[in-house]
Amino acid sequence: MPNPSPEPRDSPSLHRRRLGAVLRRFRERSLISREVAGQALDCSESKISRIENGDVRVHQRDLYALLDLYTVTDTRVRTELRELAAAGGKRGGWWTKYNNEVTGSFRRFMELETVATAIRRVSVTAVPGILQTQDYAREVITATAPHYSDDLVSRQLSLRAERQRRLTEPNPPDNWIILDEAVLRRAVGGRRVMLAQLHRLLSAAEQPGIRMQLLPFAAGAHQAMPGSFAIMRFLPPDPDVVYSEGFTGEVTLDDPAELRTCSLVFDRLAAEALSPERTRRFIEQVIHDYR
Repeated sequence: MPNPSPEPRDSPSLHRRRLGAVLRRFRERSLISREVAGQALDCSESKISRIENGDVRVHQRDLYALLDLYTVTDTRVRTELRELAAAGGKRGGWWTKYNNEVTGSFRRFMELETVATAIRRVSVTAVPGILQTQDYAREVITATAPHYSDDLVSRQLSLRAERQRRLTEPNPPDNWIILDEAVLRRAVGGRRVMLAQLHRLLSAAEQPGIRMQLLPFAAGAHQAMPGSFAIMRFLPPDPDVVYSEGFTGEVTLDDPAELRTCSLVFDRLAAEALSPERTRRFIEQVIHDYR
């Protein structure tokens, strides 16, 4: 479901990813290990990995040290990469005010979610945050984080509302969402809360730019049972990124092999899931069952 005319979006994270990808190519072309690159910056091998993954900003001094090590002498290239590094070091958008409430992985996910042109999501335990009603979200937050104060719960609810507003902005990302039947059957918050949430899902399923499919219990065991994930797509030349979450936490992945695996899993689930029309009828039946 490609966006017909996506509006270019940008973020510091995307600039860092672009710069990191270029630096990785230069390093590999020079047959230099991350360990040796780290020695040139007087830093660890893991920091070089974080630079190449776009997880951290690159200071101009470090950038030039790496370019010298990789024998990149072209003035135009060095200038372009310096500008990319500067853009990658700028302060982020609305999500930065929630830095203290979320993990680093989820913070990166929020930033990338904001600039993605298309997102494929699989949810196996709960309704995706971007489609949760406030009451449903409150029940999920208090159940999964019982130690949260009332103020922190309110902050988390505000965060979800900010993410949901993205769906009503001009040129929102296309969302293809696969829900496990367990998401509909688990009575989060009781009958009243679930009825409102199911009606919200039904409304979302009819919204342009959202394709929703249900994976019924009859489909049996599947590869996504260990945890939910989202595959984010961006305008060229930026590669896809996967955000995965499970009981042990969240992680963002941009390794090509991991991306291929998650894409194959999504395609298999989409083939086994009900069509969007049958999904809407299924949700209507579940609403009837809750009444």
